[in-house]
Amino acid sequence: MTTSESAPPRSFRAVDSRSPAVTRAVAILEELSRRQRPMALVELSRALDLAKSTVANLCSALENTHMIRRVDGRWALGYKLVELGRGFLAGTDIVAEFRGQSSVLPVAATETLLLAVLDGSEVIYIARHDGCQPIRLASDIGLRQPAVVTALGKAMLAGLSESELDKRLGQVCDLPQLTPRSHRSMDALRRDLDATRERGYAVDDEQSTEGVTSISVALSGSDNPPTAVGATLLTARLTTPLRESLVTDLRQLAARLGQLARS
Repeated sequence: MTTSESAPPRSFRAVDSRSPAVTRAVAILEELSRRQRPMALVELSRALDLAKSTVANLCSALENTHMIRRVDGRWALGYKLVELGRGFLAGTDIVAEFRGQSSVLPVAATETLLLAVLDGSEVIYIARHDGCQPIRLASDIGLRQPAVVTALGKAMLAGLSESELDKRLGQVCDLPQLTPRSHRSMDALRRDLDATRERGYAVDDEQSTEGVTSISVALSGSDNPPTAVGATLLTARLTTPLRESLVTDLRQLAARLGQLARS
């Protein structure tokens, strides 16, 4: 469950803004996050299609506010972003409730659980509960994944209106082919979403990572933004009784968090 530099950029560079300097600065942060490594000034300039002088001025301002830092003559994300992220998580009731409720679930508490929101055609992980399994499955907070190949994403997509679903899927140029089980066509994806609506939960049966299965339930009434909870585990461990117990626990967790989201 990792991102790669070949992933299509999602840039604020294209945003029509009354404050272009701000959106360009955000685009720099976004590009550094997407690449997951320090970048030289000329590399940032090319990636964002901006003049080197413009990027240099923006980087200087971002460095002064500790948003980015110099690493061997290149630019990397700064520690201020960690502080801001921590502040967001601490001030978000649903994250705190997720952490508290996850630890007392009868069965799911022993598994890796995730809380995510839908952003365009991607999911963003905003909280994680680590169970007690010997193998930790990497799903880092802040990670973006294509919604169409994740259980969390499909649970949220299935809860959208037809018009909103069409809008979100219209943002997907090509279905990601992450494993041999990834959907090859929009028709197959839509059939999967129909099945998700009928049973009330979504399944990623090795569509995003081989050997790993995820189950997810969307929060009812939480559409700003759409939110879902999910469990991730090795496929070899997923027996029918365990699957049924996880679905029960996830529905319970989603119901509790949904009440908080609506209040």
